[in-house]
Amino acid sequence: PKMVVIPAGSFKMGAPDLEHHKSEYPQHDVTIAKPFAVAQTELTFAQWDACARHGGCRDNVSAGGWERGRNPAINITWQDAKRYVAWLSSVTGKSYRLLSEAEWEYAASVGKTSLYFFGNDDALLGQFGWYQPNSQARTHPVGEKAANPFGLKDMYGNVSEWVEDCYHDGYRGAPADGSAWVSGDCTH
Repeated sequence: PKMVVIPAGSFKMGAPDLEHHKSEYPQHDVTIAKPFAVAQTELTFAQWDACARHGGCRDNVSAGGWERGRNPAINITWQDAKRYVAWLSSVTGKSYRLLSEAEWEYAASVGKTSLYFFGNDDALLGQFGWYQPNSQARTHPVGEKAANPFGLKDMYGNVSEWVEDCYHDGYRGAPADGSAWVSGDCTH
């Protein structure tokens, strides 16, 4: 995949409003000390299918009746995602891994404290992502929407992405260094 280097930095992760965003509370400071690389777009079916052809990934992953190719891979589990990055590491000789939730949030928000990196205006969301009002309830080829200031595309909408972290019902006790939070409910 085409990779984009994200600079080190600090940001405020989470929502300030406990009533509406329980799983994203309390808001807390996170400092990511070193740059890290992120795929410019979501994992595509073309990339997934290459892994499956070479025996690194399951070959029976359904596209839900939609196109494969440049559309984002769907119907993959967290374990599938881990197998894909392990396969990618083995064939390239470079180290690939899932992002931590903090790294993903930082990369998506560009370190901003607004709802989106471009502010809080939902009317602008269609420029940057596929979501319920503009997606016709299906996936779309990656990279068709505008990039964020880090050069990443598809950070809002289209499909959800897996991260390394285990599930927690809130951020109390979350790491402040951007590392993955791997204790807790690791079945989700």
